[in-house]
Amino acid sequence: MSESRPSTVPVYLTGLGCVQVIVRLMILLWLLATPGAFALSGGEPDSEQRHPAVLTLRSDQVASCSAVKIDSHTLLTAAHCVVDAGSGSLRPAFQPGGSVQLNNAYRQECGTDALTVVVAETLLPEAYQEGLAKFADYRRQRLAELGDGASALPTATLQQGLRMRHHFAARYPDIALLRLRTATPSIPTRAVDFTPLQAGAEVELVGFGCAALGRARAGSGDRSNPEFPAVRRSASSAVIRVDAVNFYTQAGQRSAQAPSLCPGDSGGPVLHEGRVVGVHSVVYGLNARHGARSNMAVNLAPLADWAAWP
Repeated sequence: MSESRPSTVPVYLTGLGCVQVIVRLMILLWLLATPGAFALSGGEPDSEQRHPAVLTLRSDQVASCSAVKIDSHTLLTAAHCVVDAGSGSLRPAFQPGGSVQLNNAYRQECGTDALTVVVAETLLPEAYQEGLAKFADYRRQRLAELGDGASALPTATLQQGLRMRHHFAARYPDIALLRLRTATPSIPTRAVDFTPLQAGAEVELVGFGCAALGRARAGSGDRSNPEFPAVRRSASSAVIRVDAVNFYTQAGQRSAQAPSLCPGDSGGPVLHEGRVVGVHSVVYGLNARHGARSNMAVNLAPLADWAAWP
């Protein structure tokens, strides 16, 4: 899979006249980019509680993503954690008045108490909202074309294939801010830094999730049965390159010592000198034995002028 960013809106699904091609493509996308996206494989457990601002974000008691608290009433996470991948609209839990569960314990067993909070609003960057609108138009057009063509595939299968995937995150800033009505004084905050990163910079990846990719891939299809215990992990990596939307860090296929993102931890922070400079998004070239080729994180520097920041 290429890491380059085409300048046009992506073709999300091609070859729909051939059932075999679609099935193979959907299997590939399921392996590479599940809706819950990715966590940290190869990191060390945060047993010293160095990162208590990083927490799990759940809705309806189902594991969703990681997040980091950046203000007294604001969480930073990945946009795809709060958006329904089929419709492109906010999931009900993340709409005003919705409720989500937060937990910043470094190790979370099944049944561990979580803090239920009420969402005041969820904010997405304008560029991401524009991308959602383009995607919704594209999806409607493709489904209409396929319906007119009397496709051999069931409608549900076509809709599943036309979900937002890694292509989308490569073009639009995959972050969201959650404003909370509920105070969370027991959870500390981390500062955000908009200083541009350079290739070669050492960063720290933090998040909850799997310790082994093979085990995560086996269970990633059932989001209603999250893996426990969930453990916050961190690991160092080096920035490979930076673009106007994302930056990419070394992962397991490039270096045996580098961490790879894996199911369970999208929305977790990337830290540079202790400050949040990026948000985990997706990976490229996921391999159960050797990890990812590179980890992709949203580059916060180009978003410094976003009026929504606290």
